[in-house]
Amino acid sequence: MTEGEHVALRPSKELLNRAKKRTKPKSARKGEPPFLMTDEMRRLSTPWSVASIRAEQIDPLVLPAGVILDAAAGSGVQLIAYSKILKRPALGIELDEGIAELCAANMHLNSEGDVQRSLDRVLVGDGVSADSAISAYWASLREGGTRAHPPIAMLHLDPARPKDAQSHSIEEMKPDLKSVIKAWSKHLHTGPRGPAVLLDLSPRLDSVQRAMIDGILETCFPGCGWTWEWLSRGGGRVDRLSVWVGSISSKKGRRCLRIGRKRVMASIEGTPATPHAVAFNKPPDFGAWISIIDPVLFGSGLQKSWLNRAITGGTGSSWVRTEGRRPLLIHTDPLAEEEDVRGFVVATGQIAQHRLTPPELHTIDLVASAAASNGIGKITLRCGLDPSLHPTLQRRLDKALKEVDGDRAFMIDMDLVRGGTGHTLYVICREHH
Repeated sequence: MTEGEHVALRPSKELLNRAKKRTKPKSARKGEPPFLMTDEMRRLSTPWSVASIRAEQIDPLVLPAGVILDAAAGSGVQLIAYSKILKRPALGIELDEGIAELCAANMHLNSEGDVQRSLDRVLVGDGVSADSAISAYWASLREGGTRAHPPIAMLHLDPARPKDAQSHSIEEMKPDLKSVIKAWSKHLHTGPRGPAVLLDLSPRLDSVQRAMIDGILETCFPGCGWTWEWLSRGGGRVDRLSVWVGSISSKKGRRCLRIGRKRVMASIEGTPATPHAVAFNKPPDFGAWISIIDPVLFGSGLQKSWLNRAITGGTGSSWVRTEGRRPLLIHTDPLAEEEDVRGFVVATGQIAQHRLTPPELHTIDLVASAAASNGIGKITLRCGLDPSLHPTLQRRLDKALKEVDGDRAFMIDMDLVRGGTGHTLYVICREHH
C-alpha cells in the first residue's frame, strides 16, 4: 500500500474469528458490550460510558444524511456507539493494519440485531488522505453490490497524543488536526447549521491551544458555530475536552457536563467568567454552608453560570478556593435543589466545628471524640493530607466512630490570613443531601 492509498475491510464473521485468535472480547464493565483490544488499546480507548453518553447527546434529526466517519478510529468504541445509538452506517479509518482489523471485528461483534450494516467499513490508511479514502470506500461498496455513494454525515476525530505528558499542544497530535479537517471539509454533508464535526481533544490543552483550534475551525468552516465541552466523571478533574461543530453545536459557546456511568447527571451552558476567591482572616461562622464543587466548572470557566442557578436571591456567597481538586464555596443558605446544580456538588453541609491542626494518627481519637459529642457519626476527610497517610487516617477515623449513631460530615481545609501570615484551618461540616 503506497502513501495516500487505502485498503477497505468489511466487518465479517471471518474477520471476527481471525481477530479472536489474537485476543478475546472483553467488557470493561458488567452490562457493557464486549470489544477486542490489545492491552495498549484498552488503555487508550474511550470508556463505553463516555462514548455512549456522547452519542446520546446528538439529536439524529439535526444530523445531516450519510455515514459517520471516525478518521482515527482505533478500537472503534466511539464509532460503534455513534452507529448503534444514531442508527447510522459507520466508516472508520486507522493507519495501523492490526488495529484496523480489530476495529472491523468489533463492528461485526457489536452489530447483531442492528439495522442493515452493509455500508460499514474500516479503511487501513491515513485519515488525512480524504480523497483516496472516500474513493476506496465507494469502490468497496460497489464491490459489495451497493451502488450508493453516501456522503459523510459527521466527522469524529480523537487524535493520538503523547503519553503521560503534563501538557499537550496541537502540534503533537496525530493525525494533524488542521490537515484532517481541511481534507474532509469538502466531503461533509451540510445541514441547516453547517456540517457536523466532533473533535475529542486532550483536557490538558490550555487557552492558547484552544484559541488555535478556534482559528482552524473559523478557517475551515467560516460562519459556522461550535461549542467547547468540558466533561467530568466526578474524580476531581476534567476527564474530556471536546468541540462540537455546526449541526451538533449548542447555542452557547461553552458547555460543562458531569456524567455518571449511564447518563448525564448535570449540564450547564454559558459564557466564561474569571473566578475570584476571597481571603479569610478569621474562621467562618458556625452554621454557614460550605460546598465542595467539581473543578470541571472552573476548567470551563462556567462557575458563574452555575452559581447564578445555585444561589437564590438574598443568599450571600463567596469562593473560598477556585483552584485544585476541591474548589470551595461558602454561602449563607442551602444551594438550589435542581439536578443541574447538585450534579456539580461533591459535598455540601453546615459548619459544625473548627480545628487548628490537621488530623494525625496520634490525634485521630480526639477528632472522633469531638465529632461524636457534636452528634456526628461519620467524617469523610476531604482536606489536603499526605496521600500516603490519608487512607490510614480515614480507616482509623471510621473505626473510632463506628459505634456512634450520628450525622454524616466532611472535613475541608481552608487558608486563613492574619497579619500577613497564613495558616490552615480545618473545618468539619455536617452534610445535607
